[in-house]
Amino acid sequence: MKTQSSIPRASPLTPRDLERRRLVGWRESIDAQTRRMADQAISERLETVLSSLSPGVLALYWPIRGEPDLSGSLDRLARIGWRFALPQVVGRNQPLAFGGWQPGQPMHEVGYGLMVPKPFEAVMPNVLVVPCVGFDRRCFRLGYGAGFYDRTLGDAAFAARPVTAIGVAYDGCEITRFATQAHDRPLDCVLTETRLVEARPPAAT
Repeated sequence: MKTQSSIPRASPLTPRDLERRRLVGWRESIDAQTRRMADQAISERLETVLSSLSPGVLALYWPIRGEPDLSGSLDRLARIGWRFALPQVVGRNQPLAFGGWQPGQPMHEVGYGLMVPKPFEAVMPNVLVVPCVGFDRRCFRLGYGAGFYDRTLGDAAFAARPVTAIGVAYDGCEITRFATQAHDRPLDCVLTETRLVEARPPAAT
């Protein structure tokens, strides 16, 4: 007689899950020299985009899982007046909070390699720099699946004031067929090592 296992079955992977797994694996496989050159190019492109904006609070991220490392730009951006912040997860279905940060400030890990400033002093960013697992030419982003940046961009506190959202990714993370979901929010642009991809309005039908 066949007995029923008490161990629950694993949930099947969705197409998005499979795409995330593929892209993160590819990103982590990039060799160190190629990565350094790509990160430098993305950093320089970020500086160019920010040069058209008035300096304010720039929300960055602590790179994990092969995400582009933009630390090469920090000194130059600080010299022209930009201040920095890093995100913190507040709750499962909450938008992100951002704490003021400067290089060399004490940090502590909150899990999965994510680091937040210590002490955490909340600030409101003028610009969000958002890491993308994947992206498309409309500047929709594939993230890790928790929806934190989408909730943040859709939050009333952000909608009430102009906040520029800039995605960063490697060219190889572009997705040509990306079905968006109701909660997805487009970014203003995406920067790669070779391109500035600007959001385009939907084509007229």
